[in-house]
Amino acid sequence: MTEELEQIEGAEETPSFESLGREESRAVLYALLFASDRPLSAARLAEALGDIDSEVVLNLLTELREEIEAQNLPFLLKEIAGGFQLITRPEFGPYIRKLFQIKKKNSLSRAVLETLAIIAYKQPITRAEVESIRGVSVSYAFDILQERRLIKVAGIAETPGRPKIYRTTDEFLIHFGLKSLKELPSIEELREMG
Repeated sequence: MTEELEQIEGAEETPSFESLGREESRAVLYALLFASDRPLSAARLAEALGDIDSEVVLNLLTELREEIEAQNLPFLLKEIAGGFQLITRPEFGPYIRKLFQIKKKNSLSRAVLETLAIIAYKQPITRAEVESIRGVSVSYAFDILQERRLIKVAGIAETPGRPKIYRTTDEFLIHFGLKSLKELPSIEELREMG
């Protein structure tokens, strides 16, 4: 038991970043990204490595991304929502869904997705404005989207009744694998897909 405690305590003592070589530094970044279920910002990674310069981390992340792509691994290093995350290549999605047996009830209905699309493209926007565009009540859709943390209240409109204004969240970016809202397809691209 004492030996196990010594091993755990010894594991807490991390060598300084300066003492690590380039390969070891990339391996540490790789481990941090692998262990995280959320995107990690360069600043957060720099802090975890001992408050080093974020630019150094960005350079190492670029090297790591190129290394992963060159090896044609079943995952990618992608910049998402202001951070970096290891994600599975899209072509393996069907197998992963089957493994976890994702149920239909966990997916968003067409009506909820339409509501979310309006918010994403027109934000900041009020519930009344979304209802005006959709032509139906969006109360249920708003409840689902807020419950899943895909939208949030971003303020109060300076109009009569002072309605709440809604925007998408970082969770929205993570859910759809976007770096920023600028990566949303344009209306023209959407028309071409349809």
